[in-house]
Amino acid sequence: MFCAKLKDLKIAGECPFSMVVGKEEPADFEESGAVNVVPVSREVQGNLTSILPRRKISRSKVNLHSLGESIRKLVCPEFDKLRNALIRVMKQQSCSDVSQTLDNAEQFSDVMRDYSLKTEIPMDTLKISLGLEVFRDCYEEDGHILRVVGGALHDFLNSFNVLLKQSTPPTPEVQRYIQQASILCLDKDPGLLTVYFFNPLPTTELFFSGIIQAAACWLYCTRVEVRMDVGGKDSGALQANHQPHLLYSVIVRDGKSLTPSPMRTHSSGDIPLSLLYSTFPFHILLDQDMGLMQIGDGLRRRLGRCRDGQRRPVFLEHFVIVSPEIRASFQDILTMLNTQFVLRVKQHGASSADSPGKHMDLKGQMIFMSEVSALLFLGSPCVDKLEELTGRGLYLSDIPIHNALRDVVLVGEQTKAQDGLKKRLAANGRAALHHIPRECGSAFVAGASSAGQKV
Repeated sequence: MFCAKLKDLKIAGECPFSMVVGKEEPADFEESGAVNVVPVSREVQGNLTSILPRRKISRSKVNLHSLGESIRKLVCPEFDKLRNALIRVMKQQSCSDVSQTLDNAEQFSDVMRDYSLKTEIPMDTLKISLGLEVFRDCYEEDGHILRVVGGALHDFLNSFNVLLKQSTPPTPEVQRYIQQASILCLDKDPGLLTVYFFNPLPTTELFFSGIIQAAACWLYCTRVEVRMDVGGKDSGALQANHQPHLLYSVIVRDGKSLTPSPMRTHSSGDIPLSLLYSTFPFHILLDQDMGLMQIGDGLRRRLGRCRDGQRRPVFLEHFVIVSPEIRASFQDILTMLNTQFVLRVKQHGASSADSPGKHMDLKGQMIFMSEVSALLFLGSPCVDKLEELTGRGLYLSDIPIHNALRDVVLVGEQTKAQDGLKKRLAANGRAALHHIPRECGSAFVAGASSAGQKV
């Protein structure tokens, strides 16, 4: 009626409501210009409007805990949410309700395989669709949180390890899984990402490819094609990894939104080793046999007397991995590259009982150098006071200017000086208050005696 009135008034232009009631049939593959739309086959998703995220009002604040909880919903969704997502995928093909046949997570693979044979929909397409539904559930609740995780898709995926540690798992089983799971995204070639998912759950394979595709589209407006590589087609040092893992190849179709990767940066000149030793005095370079290829000046002075010049020292002779709780092997470290590492320098020539609290811990990160198949550790000592630094045989000059540890130590010394000043002022105040009653009493006695003399 409103559109008819507009025609009677002969007003130029189209009624904005006429576009809502249109019944044009979408093509087999549709691609919208909207920001949060994923091109999906109609044989799986039906109308494109059914997969658009319906944003809900969320009052959760963006902090470490909310970030960890949002990532946990993507990596380890609850059984009920995963089942409901699968039911929605099947209902889009007018399939009968399968809620009665899904009683545990072990049945997901069989149900999806039977459904694929029944509808002749490829299994890979169903996995993408299930992942899209899982991501949409999380995006409807925590879309504003997911958008601050990373500036690009590879940064988003590489942030999972650190943020998962900030979540609160509902059960001990999920807690153990989160401690073991690790995601690594390598961006070595233009337009191609390689994603490793180490120690996954049996159900992770059924939806994680869709998580990657949905995150690329809804968060970064990037069209990608996700393929799961079966049979260990990856190359390099990661090929020898025998831990259970999933391997995905992510082909970026829209190269405009790609961010430059530091792994593809070509240096215009060589950096002298002496400059590297002094600039990063606590770095460690490890080969595949965990041998120390080179160390920084700070560690060199600490370990100089313990090194044997006839052979290359081994990592386990001088260091212990405190966190994460993994074996000190090249392959195990590769699975945790996106996790913060804490290394402890072993004490030689003195037991821990002789010098309690004098061990030195290094906090930093491990970086995989694919060009030389080596691991580079960059870190700094875990100290916040000057006496803790000097007590470990180090000096303030051993900390480079660019390292924030200098500011931490100086702030600690300033805080210590302020605390000492406060204590002295408090002591002087108490002493002054202690002398006031005596002075008042002396004045009262003197006044009383003078009054008696006058009388």
